[in-house]
Amino acid sequence: MQTLNLEQLKAATLAGGVTGITLRGMGAAFVVSVHTQRDEGILVTSRKQPRRFADPRKALQLLRTIGLNECRINATDWHPEAHAQEKVARPDRSAALKAAHEAAQADADYDRWFRAKAQAAMDGLKDGTNKPYTPEEWAVRRAELLNRFKHQQAA
Repeated sequence: MQTLNLEQLKAATLAGGVTGITLRGMGAAFVVSVHTQRDEGILVTSRKQPRRFADPRKALQLLRTIGLNECRINATDWHPEAHAQEKVARPDRSAALKAAHEAAQADADYDRWFRAKAQAAMDGLKDGTNKPYTPEEWAVRRAELLNRFKHQQAA
């Protein structure tokens, strides 16, 4: 039995080499069995493992996007009650999701801080506690900052 990744399945479909598709129950999930003119294959992930679909609708959506609109379903070896037994702990995904959540929280905190600073500056312009710079004052201030920056780089 051959294996096909998603790109190979798309190419075989476009070339007219796919003669049929069967969603086969395998434990608590379904796998996509691809019937070609030469052989039968199975859809695999980038790690060459069978691509498993806990929800057959997701498999059907994927197949439909690549132009495969008909398939058979073989539920002989489908055992949805085995879902809890097959669930594999993924500490790597847990750590990645936690890091992503923390990064999103840090972005939100920074956004709140930045907006508060900008609002305070605008409020200061309205009530007169902040004085706007004239173009000449900006030119002097910019020259001072550039000069300080050049000296820091030279050191």
